[in-house]
Amino acid sequence: MKVNVAQVRLSGGESVHYDLVEDFSAFDLGIEALSFQAPVHVQLQVNNTSRAMLVKGTIHTKLKATCGRCLESFEYSIELPYEDEWAFRTLATEDLLETALILDKDDIDITDRIFEQIVLALPMKFICSVECQGLCPNCGANRNLTPCNCGEGVIDPRLAALAKWQSND
Repeated sequence: MKVNVAQVRLSGGESVHYDLVEDFSAFDLGIEALSFQAPVHVQLQVNNTSRAMLVKGTIHTKLKATCGRCLESFEYSIELPYEDEWAFRTLATEDLLETALILDKDDIDITDRIFEQIVLALPMKFICSVECQGLCPNCGANRNLTPCNCGEGVIDPRLAALAKWQSND
C-alpha cells in the first residue's frame, strides 16, 4: 500500500484524500484458523500542518475466523479508525522522532502500519455471536445445532458438599 505525499507536502494547510485497496491474503496472521476473506480497504485524509502531516481514516476488511466456543467458521468484519502522524526527517522535532512515522521521501509504504493496526484490533478469542452456546463438554455436540441434555443434573463430586449447604439469607 503506497502513498505519495508530494502534492500535500509542498504547501501548509493542504489536504489530500486517499482511497487504497490491497489484497493481504499473503500475510500470515500466525493463527491457522484465521485468514483474510476480502481485500483491505483504507481511506485516508492527510492534512499538512506545516510541521507534520496528520493522517486520519478508516480500515475495512473481512477475516475468516473459527469460533472459540462452537468451532464453526464464520466471517469477522473489521472496521477500524486509523490515526497517524507523518513527518519528514528534516522537519521532525525530538518529540516527532519518537512518535511519528519519519519520512525520507515522498513515496511511503504503509502496508506494515496498516497490518499492525489490524493485528492489534483482533480479539483474544473469536466468538461467532453473543448467543453462541458452544460445545457440550460431555458429548461434544454443537449446542447451537442440537439440544443436549447430557450435562443436566450431574454434579461434580468435588462440589457435592456445596449442594447440601443452605443459605440463611
